[in-house]
Amino acid sequence: MVQRSLAAERGSLVSMWGLLGIFIVKGSVGWLTGSKALLADACHSAADCAGTFTAYLGLRKARLDPNSQGSTRHPESIAAIVLSAILLVAGLEMGVSSIRTVASGTEEAPGVGAVIVIAAGIGAREALVRYKRRCDTRRGMRGDRAGDNRSDIFASLTALVGTSGAVVGSWYDMPFLYVLDPAAGLVVSVFVIRMGFRMIADVVRVSNRCSIDESDVQTLLEAVKRIEGVVAVDEVKARERGHYIVLDVSIRVNPRISVFEGQDVANRVRRILTKRFLHVMDVNVRVQPYDPGYPYKSNHHEEELSSLLQ
Repeated sequence: MVQRSLAAERGSLVSMWGLLGIFIVKGSVGWLTGSKALLADACHSAADCAGTFTAYLGLRKARLDPNSQGSTRHPESIAAIVLSAILLVAGLEMGVSSIRTVASGTEEAPGVGAVIVIAAGIGAREALVRYKRRCDTRRGMRGDRAGDNRSDIFASLTALVGTSGAVVGSWYDMPFLYVLDPAAGLVVSVFVIRMGFRMIADVVRVSNRCSIDESDVQTLLEAVKRIEGVVAVDEVKARERGHYIVLDVSIRVNPRISVFEGQDVANRVRRILTKRFLHVMDVNVRVQPYDPGYPYKSNHHEEELSSLLQ
């Protein structure tokens, strides 16, 4: 369980540093070549890096303090709010700058180096995505929802088309194609603004509990009820920590057993759930005595019940 959390943190760190490197290269080349599309694409890579960074903070927080509840005062939430605000400002600035360039016209196209960097960035980003997806599969992590992490490829392809069109215009003496670069920058800035708003929306949610289907709830309940020593299950709640979930389970046990035996039942619940459901990173089990009314309900075999009684 701890090893799985550490492995998830390492995967997030690899993605974060990779995206940071892509952002620095894109931003530097975009500044040198004057490519609005490449600069906007660099902002989008920075948005990806910010999202990965907040996910890393969430995973680390869950490992160090698995009993924590969702709060906007958590460091990962504060970081997400700050980074989201920066992304919104950067996206708006890039959008306004691109609109001004389109309106006033541009007299030169960015160099071919901008096209090469965008193409290389697409390859590097895809390599990071495939690496993380492969690691997630091995660790039993839930896959990202469809489309959540693919706006990066659309933004980069938009920047690639716009920059390439401007470069082709410079090769064949067609100045009217120069406008494709800032136009692509305007489109990519919309992606950046969208990501900033989405990050803020994720932070201001009332709860950080993940939505699990009713069938998943029933599956978890049935799994807990079948565990030896569990008499009844009061509730099962889930909290999202990156790609993992942390479960809060309240169970009832035989009131005649000792505290040590009750803790053993809780450890059994935690161990079975984390092994059977690979996307469950940790389980916080609350143990309470069942109503000792007679006849007493239990899922033990008669020959095993005596070992649990005092």
